[in-house]
Amino acid sequence: MKCCCWFLVAIPLLLTGACANTPSGSVYTLNIEQSGQDLDLGVPLAVVVDYVAVPEEVDRPQLVVRINESQVRIVEAARWSEPLKSQIGNVMAVDLARLFRDARVYATSQSTDRPTIRLAITVRMFDATPGKGAMLAVVWSILTPDSTHVLNGKSVVLRRVDSDGYDALVNAQSRALAAVSGDMADAIMSAIQKKPHAVGPTFNAKDPGGNRYGYAMHAVRDK
Repeated sequence: MKCCCWFLVAIPLLLTGACANTPSGSVYTLNIEQSGQDLDLGVPLAVVVDYVAVPEEVDRPQLVVRINESQVRIVEAARWSEPLKSQIGNVMAVDLARLFRDARVYATSQSTDRPTIRLAITVRMFDATPGKGAMLAVVWSILTPDSTHVLNGKSVVLRRVDSDGYDALVNAQSRALAAVSGDMADAIMSAIQKKPHAVGPTFNAKDPGGNRYGYAMHAVRDK
């Protein structure tokens, strides 16, 4: 088992826990939840998170929690340590680096000296309900190194909490993101091996990179 992995992201806060107290409230950061599995891509590759988008309602410094089906609350006393898009890209890059220990994984768009897999991640839902859990819906696209194959997929993940408080919700969101990273890792393996890959019903997703379409993935998990 190899003992090192590549991930080039700024993560000083990711390794210090879910939150930190400040005079005006609490500051939260998503956690790295993925354990290493040492998946073998077979060739030296780079994986680049080219694009991350989040819903406008949660794209703000404060945590946003759901009150009921039609209401959310912006929590002024609970804030993210950095923009949510950056945190999601960083956490998923590190999750993937722990899964693909021989790959170089980058959290921002850039050129590399290796054949590169490029990822586009669009978060459609980033819900957190106090006392209940976190629900994520993420649409993603994977462009293979030869730029001839695009794999489109969707992951819908629910992670429940067993306690109240924002710490538990942020941890649930982190666990949900780890599940999405796992889905994408499975799809990357299938794309490199040129095998169809699907979990559950497939769906048609517009390819942001053009009119090439690959296999779709729809995973619903409740834990």
